[in-house]
Amino acid sequence: MSRRRAVFVLAAILAGLGPHEAWAHAGLRFANPAAGSTLGDTPRVVQLTFWERPEPSLSEIRVLDTRGSTYQIGQPEAVAGAPLALAVHVRPLDRGVYTVSWRTISAIDGHATAGAFAFGVRMKPTGVAWASAPPDPSALELEVLARGVLALGLVLLLGSAAAAAGRFGGDGARDRALGAAGWALGVAGLVLLAAAQRRNAGASYAALLHTAVGRALLGRAAAILVAGGALLAAPSGDSPRRRRAMAAAGLATLGAMAVHSAAGHAAAGGRLVAVAVGAQWVHFAAAGIWIGGLAALLAGLTGAPSAEKAQRVRRFSRIAAAGLLAVALTGAWRTFDGISSWRSLIATGYGRTVMAKAALFAAIAALGALNRWRSVPAAAASLGPLRRAGAGELALAAAALGAAALLGALPPPASGFTAATPLEVAGADFGTTVRARLTAASDQPGPNRFVVRAVDYDSGVPVPARRLSLRFTALDDPGVVPTVLPLEPGPGGSWEASGANLAFDGRWRVTVAVERERDSVEVPLELETRTPPPLVSVERVPGRAPQYTVEVRNEGYLRFSLDPERAGPSQLYVTCFDAVGDDRAIEQIVVTAAAGGGPVRAQPVRRLAPDRFVASVELRPGRNTIAAIAHTIDGTRLRAAVEIDIPAP
Repeated sequence: MSRRRAVFVLAAILAGLGPHEAWAHAGLRFANPAAGSTLGDTPRVVQLTFWERPEPSLSEIRVLDTRGSTYQIGQPEAVAGAPLALAVHVRPLDRGVYTVSWRTISAIDGHATAGAFAFGVRMKPTGVAWASAPPDPSALELEVLARGVLALGLVLLLGSAAAAAGRFGGDGARDRALGAAGWALGVAGLVLLAAAQRRNAGASYAALLHTAVGRALLGRAAAILVAGGALLAAPSGDSPRRRRAMAAAGLATLGAMAVHSAAGHAAAGGRLVAVAVGAQWVHFAAAGIWIGGLAALLAGLTGAPSAEKAQRVRRFSRIAAAGLLAVALTGAWRTFDGISSWRSLIATGYGRTVMAKAALFAAIAALGALNRWRSVPAAAASLGPLRRAGAGELALAAAALGAAALLGALPPPASGFTAATPLEVAGADFGTTVRARLTAASDQPGPNRFVVRAVDYDSGVPVPARRLSLRFTALDDPGVVPTVLPLEPGPGGSWEASGANLAFDGRWRVTVAVERERDSVEVPLELETRTPPPLVSVERVPGRAPQYTVEVRNEGYLRFSLDPERAGPSQLYVTCFDAVGDDRAIEQIVVTAAAGGGPVRAQPVRRLAPDRFVASVELRPGRNTIAAIAHTIDGTRLRAAVEIDIPAP
């Protein structure tokens, strides 16, 4: 197969990797009220939490009844202490089914997402509980094109600057010409990206530029303009002044790459944001110096071979080796940060694109190795092998940049909506006279509709009760005052009421108080409210205990470490960090452990430092669930849990 045909096939494969799943960059993570839930009264606000920080001024939340009348008050507002959330106030709602329709723009990368879900007030919603709106295909195509052209331009611009500063390019005119071509592509890509993001936002350029998305566009533009000015100032010929001017152009290009990296998926969360953005920037910059530098080297290798040209080839070979290593390490780190599971590499468009890019990188690295071990030593006698292998590298690199542009437009697999599931728990009183079953529309925290059926333990006949009530006690938050929710008689011998008593995620004891004519009994029930799965990173270093770091809704991180991690007694170390990775002082902490679906038990905890604690736990073969609930000095509640599989001894 010819090289031109192979490149065409690779491009066709990449073109077919687009996803058919929901476009969920700043997609809905969870909602309050929950999708499909039944409330007994009017929520004061509707609050939506997304996977990426939304831009309030470009977002919309509407609350509609079945006739299309709107009930929201004003525009969506940011929620204090919850950077991923938007809230809108609502007017009083009568009995009925209501639809929450939303459209938001990510403040990170400018992507638009939209969807709708239903909830009921004293009425169960019917039909589809939640749905997402498909993306605008033309806007997606324009954005992928824009990102690809912009990345190619920055790579060529940085490569030409590196070639001039590192003295492995051609004469001054060729380096500057390649840099000018890269600069023109960068400007064209930026203009296309601005058009795509304005189309996504559905707003004017003036409105867009007053947002975080617009500021990122201006930051890229300023850096590219500085790079263009440095190119104009670079004279022809090999002189210190030219090298200084080209170095300035390279530094400005690195600045544009930094802004571009900070306005992408790396800044949307996952692990430490600063580290993720830094890794993405190093990945981009190393690719620019390596691939762009190769383009500059080949552009300068005209004519017959010579000792001076062979020296330039050897100099670049050392730089390329370092660039290849940096691209490989940072690319692997970013892949593990963006992929939620090995299955998602095959099951999602993002994962398949990652694999395609990895395959392209492997092919480029193989050609690079061929150059280093064969073409470079032969450069003094013949430049043909280097030119042919180098041209193959550049063709594959262009396809890899296309894959990178597609990744910038695809949602990582972690960013999916977690719908609510019904909650059901049952139990009996201590004397086994009454059985009670509690059900609710949602197992998520927040407003909910609770239904209780209390029956005789032996006959199953509804208990003739005068009153029923629920008492909610947070098991792992000793400082939280229990709340009581009186119930009203419902159909079929049931008792019902609505309330937001399950205020946050974690374990709860719900005591059903049944008051009869002559006596009263209490039925204790235990349940756990559910939130979307957290992002967990696992670090295993030989000779050290494994570390599990859990992100807590952008509020911070809790790190778990078991020593030893095997069946039997073990020491569990828990450390708390804030959102930027600094130590965070904890006022109070509760640690729980459960094994094999058994009971959850609180563990004695000893403080080692303001942010670090240790607890003695008993690990059993099979799945062990470890959780920590920490309250910081400023009142923030952090809860995280990990599931650890322990092999049988």
